[in-house]
Amino acid sequence: MAMAIGQIIRKLRKERNLTQEELAEQLNITAQAVSRWENETGLPDISQIVPLANVFGVSVDILFGTNGINGDEEVEQFIREMERKRSSKPSGVSEYAHWLDCCQAAQEMLKTYPNDCRLLVHSIWSIVFLLWTYRDERSADEIGDREAEQNMWQNECIRQANVILRHCTDSQYLNDANRCLVSVYRIMGDYAKAEEHAKKLPAFYTNYERGSLLAIVLEDMGRREEAIDQYGRNISKALSYLNHELSLLGYLYRKQKKYEEAYACYRLYPDLYKIVVGDREDETPIDTKPSYGWLAATCMDLGRPDEAMDWLEKWLRQLQRSAQNWNVVTESGLPYFCGVEMRYDVPFPREGAITSSLEWDRFDPIRETDRFNAIVAEASAFERGE
Repeated sequence: MAMAIGQIIRKLRKERNLTQEELAEQLNITAQAVSRWENETGLPDISQIVPLANVFGVSVDILFGTNGINGDEEVEQFIREMERKRSSKPSGVSEYAHWLDCCQAAQEMLKTYPNDCRLLVHSIWSIVFLLWTYRDERSADEIGDREAEQNMWQNECIRQANVILRHCTDSQYLNDANRCLVSVYRIMGDYAKAEEHAKKLPAFYTNYERGSLLAIVLEDMGRREEAIDQYGRNISKALSYLNHELSLLGYLYRKQKKYEEAYACYRLYPDLYKIVVGDREDETPIDTKPSYGWLAATCMDLGRPDEAMDWLEKWLRQLQRSAQNWNVVTESGLPYFCGVEMRYDVPFPREGAITSSLEWDRFDPIRETDRFNAIVAEASAFERGE
């Protein structure tokens, strides 16, 4: 027996983990109205059918129960087949003809499922690849003067990407839409729009992170100095991100008592940091310096107390250097940190910067040594600002 529209709305809402209140908010109606639909004591107004379909990412036919509850299986199968087709261009077929065929197949499928986010993402990527063939000199003879056709595909890609941005909630789909829009607007020469959508991408995005795309767009616009500064900020963020991830990974290894693996994680960033900055650490305006405390602690776990104290001393020297250059070094002389500045509105956080860590139980075996006591004394004087 066919399901009523209220039952279909309830099923689609629950499949997408939406409450009645959340669905109502997206449609700019009351939750009571949604409740009436689902209880079959009322029906959506005809003007609400298309917005409902857009919110759920389905065709209008699905809401009326004439095409099954959803096209998940059919869409999934189509995308799998098209992915295989996209990655295996037949010999003798030009890039232009190959991508045109892929685009046309996606448009046919969209006639049945016009609001399926997965299908829309697949479609816009196919269109982007097609659009790049218009700029490929090898395809120029075959394509000829097809400005109207190119404009049509550009407009269609923008329209579909905006459907995703308005109605999809999956962050990966949103990122794909913004990245495609960066490409399309670059092709069109609308670099302001490309910049706008590049800024909407997360800091680290698969293949091309936001900063790289933004730098590319800035270069397209002839703003090379800004592009250089953007790359510098990218590198700084990448180093901070790497240090953060290595620290977390080392922590997990230590929890498993895999101390050699933890040591390797903690050790990698200081080694890379030294390669990057050399003897010019005073010119390195990045917030995340190597954290030697966990290296020292892990060396104690491995039974290497002398190396542990080596790292503690390096940690203290690093803190002393950072405090001395706090708000003094405002821009690096190192070319790969262009545009990165050290500007703080608070004094250097000396209190507890190192002495609290020196109280860890794992340092008990060396607590009474002269060398360790000298480190404690110098660290305490540093935190007092002496």
